[in-house]
Amino acid sequence: MTLFVHQVVHGPEQNQQVVVPRSNPSFGLIAANDWTVFDGLGSGASLVGNAQGMHMLGSMTQDSWCIYFDLVFKNGRFVGSTLKLLGSFGQVDGEWAIVGGTGEFTLAQGVISFKKVQDSKDMNIRELKLRVFYTPIKV
Repeated sequence: MTLFVHQVVHGPEQNQQVVVPRSNPSFGLIAANDWTVFDGLGSGASLVGNAQGMHMLGSMTQDSWCIYFDLVFKNGRFVGSTLKLLGSFGQVDGEWAIVGGTGEFTLAQGVISFKKVQDSKDMNIRELKLRVFYTPIKV
């Protein structure tokens, strides 16, 4: 599955907020995020859900953010399900671990590869390639 997460840093559509500010150095700054997740790029893309959690500047020497969040599916086939994600991100690309899930993604594990496809002062867009193993449990 390929998805696109929109991180809006500034402006009226801002979807993250600093909750523990830091001055210089900004090591330890913590922000809450409720990033939007779409199934494509451009105006024809559909909202799939949100990436809700927190990220913290976890390095004193480089732009490296520790992140933990739930990928909450609000539309489409996986509506009501979540994936639990853990990892870090910096300048361009990397991977996040899938460490659990709910709903359709019960007992999920796997990895999400990501790369930044848009980088501006106000908004970043990352392409996510999900590789998920899970065992759906019927209730």
